Amino acid sequence: MTVIRAAVVSTALLLLAMLALPAHAAPVVSGEARFTVLTPRVIRMEYAPSTQFEDRPSLVFATRGNGADVPASVSHDNGWLVIRTALLTLRYKEGSGPFSADNLSIASKQLTPALAWHPGLKEAHNLGGTARTLDQVDGDRHASDNTPLDLGDGLLSRDGWHLVDDTGSFVFGSEALAWVHRRECATCTDWTFFGYGHDYVAALGDFAQVAGREPLPPRYAFGYWWSRYWNYSDSEVRQVAADFARYGIPLDVLVIDMDWHTTPGLSSGGNERDVAGQTPGWTGFSWNRSLFPDPQRLLHWLGEQGLKVTLNLHPASGVLPHEDAYAAFMARMKADPAHPLPFEAADAAYMSALFDTVLDPLHRMGVSFWWLDWQQWRESKAMPGLSNTWWLNHVFFTRMQQTDSKRALIYHRWGGLGNHRYQVGFSGDSIISWASLAFQPRFTATASNVLYGYWSHDLGGHTFRDESDPATRRIDPELYLRWMQFGAYSPIMRTHTTKNPNLRKEPWRFAPAEFDALRESVLTRYRLLPYTYTMARKAYDTGVSVVRPLYYAWPDDDRSYRSDGEYLFGDDLLVDPVTAAAGADGFAVRETWLPRGAWFDTVRGRSLQGERTVQGRYRLDETPVFARAGAIVPTSADPTVSVSHDTGARTLRVYPGGQATAELYEDAGDDEAYRGSAFARTALATQTLPHGMRLRIAARDGSYPGMPASRRWSVDFVAVAMPSRVTVDGVTLTRADDGAPGTWRLRGRDLTLHVVLPEHAAAQPQVVEVTWPADAPDVDGLVGQMRDVREAVAWLKGHWVDFGGLPDELSAAAQADLLIDYHPDRFAAEVAAFRGRLATLDATLEAAHVAADLRAGFRSRLGR
Repeated sequence: MTVIRAAVVSTALLLLAMLALPAHAAPVVSGEARFTVLTPRVIRMEYAPSTQFEDRPSLVFATRGNGADVPASVSHDNGWLVIRTALLTLRYKEGSGPFSADNLSIASKQLTPALAWHPGLKEAHNLGGTARTLDQVDGDRHASDNTPLDLGDGLLSRDGWHLVDDTGSFVFGSEALAWVHRRECATCTDWTFFGYGHDYVAALGDFAQVAGREPLPPRYAFGYWWSRYWNYSDSEVRQVAADFARYGIPLDVLVIDMDWHTTPGLSSGGNERDVAGQTPGWTGFSWNRSLFPDPQRLLHWLGEQGLKVTLNLHPASGVLPHEDAYAAFMARMKADPAHPLPFEAADAAYMSALFDTVLDPLHRMGVSFWWLDWQQWRESKAMPGLSNTWWLNHVFFTRMQQTDSKRALIYHRWGGLGNHRYQVGFSGDSIISWASLAFQPRFTATASNVLYGYWSHDLGGHTFRDESDPATRRIDPELYLRWMQFGAYSPIMRTHTTKNPNLRKEPWRFAPAEFDALRESVLTRYRLLPYTYTMARKAYDTGVSVVRPLYYAWPDDDRSYRSDGEYLFGDDLLVDPVTAAAGADGFAVRETWLPRGAWFDTVRGRSLQGERTVQGRYRLDETPVFARAGAIVPTSADPTVSVSHDTGARTLRVYPGGQATAELYEDAGDDEAYRGSAFARTALATQTLPHGMRLRIAARDGSYPGMPASRRWSVDFVAVAMPSRVTVDGVTLTRADDGAPGTWRLRGRDLTLHVVLPEHAAAQPQVVEVTWPADAPDVDGLVGQMRDVREAVAWLKGHWVDFGGLPDELSAAAQADLLIDYHPDRFAAEVAAFRGRLATLDATLEAAHVAADLRAGFRSRLGR
């Protein structure tokens, strides 16, 4: 059962309980206290001595509403106000003053675990949130003093409850672009209590309801981002884009770091300060014309290649006299040009002028969105206590929503609770180390506890420790590749590095095997993009992020809390990235805990039962990924093309293990209409048959601008035997190797049955049925065994110095996949022959007089 399905069951039980409660129009006022039932699990509690209750949305609770539609009952029992929802019971002693352990409590016997809360009770087992940045963090510790990185409190706790103290927080006004204001009563108590037991999914959904949803990024954001801190020139940028195309590596976002603008004094290394008190050149809004003689032409060309462009901003110095737009900006501000104005994000007039005269013209020139890299003072100078990071996120994102027809997107650091409404996160300048890679899966998954589901990391790390030897500051290809493999299964896939000529991460600069594996990591990203985008829509709908911890789905199993290097990527893929170097034999060893249920090992091609730890050995190009048994994963039929060139052809990967349901979500990809009804869903379902499988692709439901009328589907049935019959809508298909519509073939290398359906109207369903012979051989684990033999034979050829000729049986075993391709009618016989040869490999090598040490090395390649 997936996380989302578990939530459906929980919701159904909750609805039954709610039917017994009368409707109640919240809020409930009792003297100087006010209580608002926001959901059956969430109650807002305010205490205001002058009854100055706050009705404006706060920066955290931007959409909380008044709870009027939530069934609840209110009663008065011997001087106590009692409010009951379907799950919680609140008791407050009326007229007793400010909240305390003596006059206020919330309890629940319905939740698991049951809870009994009162003011002052401390959470013992909060599951953490996230941090503003990974700047200079090595593993989970600050490089400067080795102190642990503080992830703060998240919304989830094994205690089953969490209290958000919103007392004294800032609130939004009613301006067109909602602006920040102080509360009239800064000391009035304002708490919001979440009581959920171990129903973490429901808690996140409730938070999304009262604090705002996790926005869906534009579809292109789920492609590959190339970034490097480098003073690129126009010609170099064009060459990078051309190289990606030449090497067949798709790319969607090109990031140009701060050298896009003039940087006077930045490279001097001195202590100079500009008139704003900042390092000169850190801030800039004018193109460096020596590098970019005609930026508009460059941006136009990049747009023709289908690339989106973001530029780095450090706005702390404000608009200074040397900037191209200075005169227009100062005129808009009605200010004396002789006296530059200090930057202030909380000044509505300043920010409006900045956008109107400086940023929006650049946006119209072709800048797709902004990388807002604020690293200066933490709080607003005009409004102390207001986080500059938090507020800049709101202003930039909301401004784009209001002035652009495109979907809003920014790229910045985490500003605090409520910042989930402004994606994407830039995690900063992490230290290049295996420890940093090992920490980032946990860091990324745990951020979903505050709905911050779109962290973007500097894949490969940013820089080395300051005390490291400069002579050793080189890319470790293995570390970089493993980081990229994690990136393929991350919310955002973006490489970046500091300005160092020795830290070049372009895939084509690596050795052939490393290049192949790096390219494959990017292709994996694009192959999974339809699945990832579908899960991103679910994040918007439910509050459950694409990357999330295992304990969302298995909250009552202690191992799900301890296995923090693993995570779920969407509903159906469990990922356990390799985060340690391989041994001398070239294999990285990884122990993966599989939760309750049935799983499919995508590397070994084998089915496994959960509630166990499995040990795997992984080659450089292998990533431990386990699919739920029977999972249906929508993928791209051509992962070599970027989002902008995607034709819409889709391949459904159906994993062994039984029947399942899934869906494919689609929309226009880059507008805000998805928040309404402009989207479509296609339901997918499999059904097991006697010696067969049926896949139903339902008629598409919904519509959006530009939606194609027809689609070409293909289906991959993973790790199966040769079928006896394949039909689509009752019509028998023929076997063919050319992949033409209306044909099928079984690929020997991965034993995947690839069925290419005829193009079909999306408004009509399609049904695929596969029948296997009653005596079809069991192929579970065969894919991994065949690869082991191929790799072992290749290793032997490379190490057998007095090599005279490979024994026939060994050569045949190494080519079992080709024998299956060449003789599909002899599938069962070829499988049996391979297994027979596999059982006698040792004897075959000994008979060929292969030295004992080579035989031992050969066996080790087979995992024996």
